[in-house]
Amino acid sequence: MSVGWQSEDVALRWPWLVVALIALVVVLLVWWGVVRGGRPPAGAAYVAHATRLRSLPRYQALVQQRRVIGVLVSIAALVTAAGAIVLAGRVQERQTLEQNDRTRDIMLCLDASGSMAEVDADVLREFRTIVDGLQGERIGLTIWSGVAITIFPLTDDYDYVVDQLAEAEAAFASGDVHSDDYALYTAGTVIDWDVQSQLGDGLASCVQRFDRRDEDRSRAIVLASDNEPLGEGIFTVEEAAEFAADEEVVVHGIAAPLTADRPRAEQQFAEAMSTTGGSFSLLGEDGSAAAVVEAIGELEAVEIDRPPLAQVLDRPTAGTLLAGLGLAGLVLVWIAEAILAFRGRRRTP
Repeated sequence: MSVGWQSEDVALRWPWLVVALIALVVVLLVWWGVVRGGRPPAGAAYVAHATRLRSLPRYQALVQQRRVIGVLVSIAALVTAAGAIVLAGRVQERQTLEQNDRTRDIMLCLDASGSMAEVDADVLREFRTIVDGLQGERIGLTIWSGVAITIFPLTDDYDYVVDQLAEAEAAFASGDVHSDDYALYTAGTVIDWDVQSQLGDGLASCVQRFDRRDEDRSRAIVLASDNEPLGEGIFTVEEAAEFAADEEVVVHGIAAPLTADRPRAEQQFAEAMSTTGGSFSLLGEDGSAAAVVEAIGELEAVEIDRPPLAQVLDRPTAGTLLAGLGLAGLVLVWIAEAILAFRGRRRTP
């Protein structure tokens, strides 16, 4: 399985822009301090004999107040400028995802014939139990009777798998082959009403649903049926089992409970599973799902070498925080200055 994203480094996308903006701010500060610092403010009035005025406590308090406000405004403005510069440079984080997948492919293979209608919902609940016990495997679902159709191909999106199994369970919930849900969901699985529930053809079709044949992957099928065929198919059960074994696909069988009433059908089903190296159990047997999960877990998980995935993410938090603090500081200073000015006017006779 893939491990979590690992952070490699955090850097600026445009460091040259940061340097240029800092230089611009420094130039402006120097210009303001050197060129403008020695000049009197616009509209200044010259007053003679102002020494006594400057010595007044009230005057000195107002001058000190202006200096403090000026310092605070300067600091807030510089913090805002710093945040804006950081945002302009675009702080980015590079992350990599090391993909050390260990692969198993599991195809859920469901007999959707009329004779299974009453138990298919139970089978799907068993499938969901099996899926809950898996982690990292790709899972697919194929249903069949006379013809096989793919409900969803092999995928490792487990939320999607669970949703699809729940939808399938709802379609079979009534157990009635004449219900609209059943008819819509199984549409396409029968093209000849004299040929249904072909376990051999269903198994062979599920074997053919595996992709990535050029990769060395462990493959397994969880096959549910009552092995009660109608008519004659293309593959016998024995031939399909041999085909699965030749393709190195392990098949685990889950038989409908009534299969036990037909010993020959049950024996044929069990022997076919044994041919592939898989297990066999009756639906509802204690621990049947757990046994399948355990058997799948014993399959060799082949490591697939994949190049790491890389992604670059913008991280504007620091710049936004600085700019926000600076702006908030400016607003607070301006509010404080307005309050002080208002109070000063009220004191004036």
